[in-house]
Amino acid sequence: MFKKIFKFIAGYVIISAEGKNQERFINMCLHNGLDIRDAEPYGGGLRLKVRMSHFKHMRRLVRKCGVRVRILSKHGAAVFLKRNRGRAAFALCAAAVCIFFLTVPQYIWCVEINGVYDADTEEIAALLREHGVYAGAPKKGIDDLYEIKNDAVHRIDDINWAWLYIEGAKARFEVQEITPAPQIRDMETPTDIIAACDGVLRTAVVKRGERRVTSGMTVAAGDVLISGKVAVFSEGYPEKYIYVHSDGVMTADTMRKESDKFTDTETLRIRTGQSKKRISLELFGKEFRLFRDPGGGYEEYDCERKTYDLKLPLVGYIGISAAVCDVYEVRTAENRLSESEVLARAREELEERICRKLGAGAVRTDDELSYTVENGVYSVELRMYLRENIGIEIPAEE
Repeated sequence: MFKKIFKFIAGYVIISAEGKNQERFINMCLHNGLDIRDAEPYGGGLRLKVRMSHFKHMRRLVRKCGVRVRILSKHGAAVFLKRNRGRAAFALCAAAVCIFFLTVPQYIWCVEINGVYDADTEEIAALLREHGVYAGAPKKGIDDLYEIKNDAVHRIDDINWAWLYIEGAKARFEVQEITPAPQIRDMETPTDIIAACDGVLRTAVVKRGERRVTSGMTVAAGDVLISGKVAVFSEGYPEKYIYVHSDGVMTADTMRKESDKFTDTETLRIRTGQSKKRISLELFGKEFRLFRDPGGGYEEYDCERKTYDLKLPLVGYIGISAAVCDVYEVRTAENRLSESEVLARAREELEERICRKLGAGAVRTDDELSYTVENGVYSVELRMYLRENIGIEIPAEE
């Protein structure tokens, strides 16, 4: 790109060289430092591109080599201006274009906020606006980048790091959110450990607190397994109690179940092979559609959108983008699923629901899938047998 711009500014001519000593002529030009490019056969000779300032130095070499040189065309800024001199409309348009490309990059026309998952995007946008970063804002009115970064980190709780990048007429605000630190157990607060679900205890290890159950016992959800209220006995004194933060591992055989209804039909969206393109322009943050019907006249369609930003060398994005939407016509069709396919999908979904409720370290020992069918509707129940730690902490009643 830069080479083409430099060649246009410097100017060049395209010449033809004919005669017996064409190779010697090229070698002597290169030996004398003349800029010749893109040599290719042309008629009975060669066609060359020569820088305009070097062309006048060829006369001596042309006479020495005995070749015939003829100018085919001239190109460059000087030639272009000379050719269009006296055309007032062209001059006004050229001046307007120059003013446009000089003025537009002095403003922000697009603001992007990337890396946000849990933080409030509207809060970040409001903070950037306070610092002069918004669509249509002049660049000279933007606060110091370090000030923007520090303000974002201190005012928004979920942000750990941030930085503002100015790319032409685009402001890109990159955010890195805080990774939650692991929770530190409060060992001073008295707690009981209760059963999270029904089960048969296999191991009952008590580290702190008073044991209420033993291995082999059947417990129900909510039963106290380890109490934080510990009796203290002293001979000759009435019974006393201390309250501790209970700790222990209660591993039990449990059964979790989930059920739902599933149909043996699914709706498919099939592309017919017909497609159209829909182009829209985005000028300084506002979108202008070039077609009235974004769906291309299709009743059912899918759309794949790609955006192309207009960027200039040394300037970058100038606030103009083109969005190309590939619109594909689709038709809907009902697909009948077999019994095995319905049950496989049902098992996968019900397993996911159960696993969301489990704690770390749970191990599946067995599972059982049962179902009934009525008019193409499957009532499916999945029972999953597990070995897991069912103890959960709750505040102890002092």
